Amino acid sequence: MKKKLNAILSEDLEKILEKFSLKHDFNIGKLKCKFCGEVINKTNLYSLYPDSGSIKLVCNNHKCIDLFYRYLEEKKYGTT
Repeated sequence: MKKKLNAILSEDLEKILEKFSLKHDFNIGKLKCKFCGEVINKTNLYSLYPDSGSIKLVCNNHKCIDLFYRYLEEKKYGTT
């Protein structure tokens, strides 16, 4: 199965965080992975995505990445 990958260059990350008013919280370690609660930083950030009017983040833990793709599939196809 092919998956589309949208990438953010590391030098653009701060601009994107600023755009969504997340830069300060990111820099002080307040943002956590939606799936495991791990504090997100530049080293472990896997993805960020819109969800219910806010931006959620996912860490690079393989279990969280798997949960993230399952979550996206459920949203796409409306399955549980």
